[in-house]
Amino acid sequence: MRLKTCVAIGLLTLSVLANVGCTKSSPPAQATATSSISVDMPRDQTLQFLKQSATTLKLSETTTATNDSIVAGSSKAALSGPDAGPVTVVFTGDAVATSKWSAMVMDKLPSKKL
Repeated sequence: MRLKTCVAIGLLTLSVLANVGCTKSSPPAQATATSSISVDMPRDQTLQFLKQSATTLKLSETTTATNDSIVAGSSKAALSGPDAGPVTVVFTGDAVATSKWSAMVMDKLPSKKL
């Protein structure tokens, strides 16, 4: 049995539409960012402020990864420098959370962007 040309084109079109219509698109990837700030305060006070600000901003559950880093949801703040200060804080992770978190530090603490 021979297929007519229009039937063959119709079947091909349906198969293409079925394949295109069934593909699942993946959600857009979350944008990541990194920013560094120099804070003119002792390490312990800066670390405490970072914990409080992450809670205030509701960045998600805050955990202290090490003596000098805090993880808040999909973002992280890592401190480096002497105990007496000044310290450098490096924010990495989700671009929106990192921006909010670093902006709060810039507004509330004696600091400058690096």
